[in-house]
Amino acid sequence: MARINRHKGKVLTVLFVFVLGLPLTGRAATVGNPAEVVGAAGRFSLGVEYDGITGRDLEWKGGTIVMKSESTTITETIPAAGGSIEDFEVESSRVFLKGTFGIRPDVDLYVKLGIADADWRLTDKAPGEPDSRAEFDGDIDIAYGAGVKAEVFQTSGGLRFLADAQYVRYEVEGDFKTDGKDFDEDFVDDMRTTDPNATFSSTKKTKLQQWQIALYVQGTVGIFSPYGGVKYSEVKTDFSLDGSGRYLDIPYTVEIDGEGEADSNFGVFLGTDVYVIPNRLSVNVEGRFLDETAFSLGATYRF
Repeated sequence: MARINRHKGKVLTVLFVFVLGLPLTGRAATVGNPAEVVGAAGRFSLGVEYDGITGRDLEWKGGTIVMKSESTTITETIPAAGGSIEDFEVESSRVFLKGTFGIRPDVDLYVKLGIADADWRLTDKAPGEPDSRAEFDGDIDIAYGAGVKAEVFQTSGGLRFLADAQYVRYEVEGDFKTDGKDFDEDFVDDMRTTDPNATFSSTKKTKLQQWQIALYVQGTVGIFSPYGGVKYSEVKTDFSLDGSGRYLDIPYTVEIDGEGEADSNFGVFLGTDVYVIPNRLSVNVEGRFLDETAFSLGATYRF
């Protein structure tokens, strides 16, 4: 592993860019679809929603890189001194099936099960080095969550004040590029300049856990039920890169672990339900701003 030792600076620079990109799914969840409670204990509804996140900033909180061979262990903290990450933005698409169950006339429980993907971009700036662009193309994987919705108060004029709290979790794998080059291929090509038989491959994963609380007001005008409010979301990401290979016929491993969270927690949202069949079938559209730029479309049928 002498060559990895000699070129540790280059290896760590590339890995530094990669791991800072991994917290790729920090974002808030939808609130409506539908915005109001089902209205009775024992009543339930089934819905589907598409959630598109077109932009959200993330913040890196810290992590480590550990490279091991038979005789050498190199451990570095992330980030390296003097470096910075800028223009870090994530995009994602999620599709959920949502089941809602009334446990009281003013309180619902709901569960979500679906799929999600994610893409991100960032720029790595290091002293004395040209800027480096990193990109992640996430695969589709299982996503799930649960929540509770309650009607807090209703005015004599028909305005309803509601609260929503929910938890969402999922983990995705994906492909990673730096300056347009595949990370694993670039890593092993560098080693093969001195060992044509060198190998390396890795798995990149990010686990997302998100808690959200929303407060909003809703009214009804004909077939429309517009709503709007504020939300607070706390996003925690635990991510890892697990890689291994051989250099000069010596096995080695590369492990990266880190944590990240959303750069901003407070946001606002606006939306409306449109009742196609009164008290039965509704469609929903919602936009979310400030902490993220996102929109959702959904449909719900009440039984």
